[in-house]
Amino acid sequence: MLSKNQLKLIKSLRLQKYRQEEILFVAEGVKLVDELLKSDFGIQQIFATSEWIAAGHLPQNRYLVEIVEITQAELERISVLSTPNQVLALAQIPPSIKLPEIKGEWVLALDQIRDPGNLGTIIRTADWFGIDRIVAANNSVDVWNPKVVQASMGSVFRMQVHYADLELFLAENYKEVAVYGTLLEGISLPDIKLKPGGIVVIGNESHGISDKLIPYISSKITIPAAGSAESGHAESLNASIATAIICYEIRRQYPG
Repeated sequence: MLSKNQLKLIKSLRLQKYRQEEILFVAEGVKLVDELLKSDFGIQQIFATSEWIAAGHLPQNRYLVEIVEITQAELERISVLSTPNQVLALAQIPPSIKLPEIKGEWVLALDQIRDPGNLGTIIRTADWFGIDRIVAANNSVDVWNPKVVQASMGSVFRMQVHYADLELFLAENYKEVAVYGTLLEGISLPDIKLKPGGIVVIGNESHGISDKLIPYISSKITIPAAGSAESGHAESLNASIATAIICYEIRRQYPG
């Protein structure tokens, strides 16, 4: 049964302020919680219906996790999903890891990505294509926002996401590492021979890459559209779609 204090805590974690205070985030739904259980993330509590409990989702190494049985009606009260799905878990936000030296790896640098769905999808895409890590500008959406976690479909438990002053990060690395930026006036992506590692800057959904970051970009790239601008097509690509296309090209050139 769900207590009033538990209800209050779970609902409070929708806000970044309380996630930071409690050092907790919410993972919801059967698939996402299964992914969480397979990870090494600490889990404080699981709130689940009898259906989830009876299905035996809990692996042997998680036998100490507290499970609170709740009704479907109670799940609907704490869920952020339009269709609540059997289970919700409270997990511990891991401590921040110092950003290591960037050398011989692929990094996505996200410039003020504000949409939770976009960030979650970018994390999932980076995980699929084997990108080493993500560095997000400090004013990007919080990675532990429930909608980010949901959109990542569990990839957030595997992908290293750092927050940093993006201008300072690029200033410290651009002389040693290739920095690619997605800009409309760039060279067509299929025509570029990529380095075996580098930083790819993905711009804000509405405004693109900030002017202050452009001096650090060594290779400006664009994703070509079909036809010409005069023939009519979308003004730009969604940030997560652009990221997926670039990640595909990275792995096409460097399958390893």
